[in-house]
Amino acid sequence: MLEATIGRPNGRAGGINRLVVLSAVLATALVVGLLVGLKLWSSPGDPGSFPSSVQIEQQYGVRFSRIAVVGDGGLITLTYVVLDSEKATRFQSDVGHPPELRSEARDGGTKRVSVMKQGHSLRAGQTYYLVYQNTKGALRHGERATIQLGDLALRHAPVL
Repeated sequence: MLEATIGRPNGRAGGINRLVVLSAVLATALVVGLLVGLKLWSSPGDPGSFPSSVQIEQQYGVRFSRIAVVGDGGLITLTYVVLDSEKATRFQSDVGHPPELRSEARDGGTKRVSVMKQGHSLRAGQTYYLVYQNTKGALRHGERATIQLGDLALRHAPVL
């Protein structure tokens, strides 16, 4: 009898409240998931990010941006952006001391580079590349490499 006078809550109102709570929980989970995903995606350890070195940029006038094994595994391209055309021209003209690419996974590396035409001036903001012979499979897709320039080194560069 008491139940009849108090009444039961309307089934629709309880269903709507549960739907609102469930939607809020799902929206919160989605936002948290996106934030965590963005944080992980943009972390320095991300295979897609390329490290940089202020010392190399100041001394050589270039910023390395990519290492890729190409040509059915027989060639490697080292891509860089010119920051200072005068320094970059000196960097490219120094055929006796090209950057050395070394695997961080095992012994080995390569210095066998084919340099583009010498003596032309490089433009700031332009992207250029060096082509290496991938001697004895010195670098492989998916590993990390070190770019050695004299006493300076750029470590943990992803190899595409």
